[in-house]
Amino acid sequence: MLTSVILAGVPAQAATPTAPTVSQQQPTTSQIISPIAAEQQATPQAALTLEDLPPGFTELPPEVATMIASRLDVLRQQLGQNSLQPENFFAFVNQQNFQIVLGFTGKLPNQSEQAGFDANLQQQQNPEVQQMMLSQLQEKLKDFGGLKVTEYKALPELNNLANASTGLTMAMEMQGQPLRVDFAAFRRNNVGAFTAVMYPTTGGQPTAAIGDVAQKLDARILQLSADANRSPVAKVGSAVQLR
Repeated sequence: MLTSVILAGVPAQAATPTAPTVSQQQPTTSQIISPIAAEQQATPQAALTLEDLPPGFTELPPEVATMIASRLDVLRQQLGQNSLQPENFFAFVNQQNFQIVLGFTGKLPNQSEQAGFDANLQQQQNPEVQQMMLSQLQEKLKDFGGLKVTEYKALPELNNLANASTGLTMAMEMQGQPLRVDFAAFRRNNVGAFTAVMYPTTGGQPTAAIGDVAQKLDARILQLSADANRSPVAKVGSAVQLR
């Protein structure tokens, strides 16, 4: 049942393990994420949970999630996330409307990586760069039979999130079926984040909009950062007060 939902709701090549990988010279997102998704513990993570999403969503099995994530690798590169190694991965599906929410966070430990990340996000807001990216994506996706990008533009309402951010939306066709993918990439302190919402346009607006998803992910990062910065003494004091 789940496989049928995924195949119906996202590009078929995105859920087909025999589809060509984006890059043969460096590890793909799938290769990086697969062990992460399998080994993540039930400890606080800089990632979305089911509590952050509307009713109806369930977690994608790791093997399905990594197949989809690997096909998003080309888009991750376009957003300047080559230096961002996924540490906390999440992927959810709503089987009623075929909507998928996925993304990851990772550390940007030094100022040069943070500055480079921010500069690339800023560059994505340039209309000329967007047109160039559209042409590049159309060329790269020729290897994914039946998949065509028909629109690539900015989401300016996502330009003021966290320390630096950008938002993009793409209209796509997969074997004649309309699909839209909304992206948000941002940095909060030393954490970089990437998230995407995929949905068929025939079903109207997504129940989990990219703006809400990105803001909730940012809130998760802030919460974990605040918890990590608290001293052990303060944590013990808080526990005593709660009692």
